[in-house]
Amino acid sequence: MARRSRTQVEQEDIELNMTPMLDVVFILLIFFIVTSVFVKTPGIDPTKPEAVTDEDWNPGILIAVNSENEVWIDKRPYDISEVRPILLSMRDENPKAEAIVIGDQNAEAGTVMQVVDIMADLKISTRVSTQ
Repeated sequence: MARRSRTQVEQEDIELNMTPMLDVVFILLIFFIVTSVFVKTPGIDPTKPEAVTDEDWNPGILIAVNSENEVWIDKRPYDISEVRPILLSMRDENPKAEAIVIGDQNAEAGTVMQVVDIMADLKISTRVSTQ
């Protein structure tokens, strides 16, 4: 029978259990995913007219209307008739979402106002950006 030294036995018995640390990491990951709010970007950057007043606002929904009167939501262009169901689904994702409509300097005011009216019908708090 071979004898092992005391240091060999102690080194073989040491084991690090990583399971509790992994549980904590996954719980934190789930927490941050559930509590995060994603901003929907319009996909274009229109040329905006100058404004007299400026006020910071952090919206959850960004909508852009370009000079061809296309409504851009989440990097895709839509016709004005297609906007209501898209905004309805976005509102259902985040009922407390606030929105900003970014109108191009050469966009028709009527198209921008139609988007604002649709949002008002859906009870989405909206502002029109000029900066």
